[in-house]
Amino acid sequence: MTNTTQRKERINFTIEQKLDYAKLMAHENYSNKKIIAISGTGSSAVTRWRE
Repeated sequence: MTNTTQRKERINFTIEQKLDYAKLMAHENYSNKKIIAISGTGSSAVTRWRE
């Protein structure tokens, strides 16, 4: 039996994009959930950007 589930296409962000999202979290009080919705990335990536 083969696995037929489709993987989500990987999104690559530039350093500038990551910094912009981190600034929104730090200075504009955006939540992780809001950044995930805006960027379309996963929660673990957003958590790393916050650091």
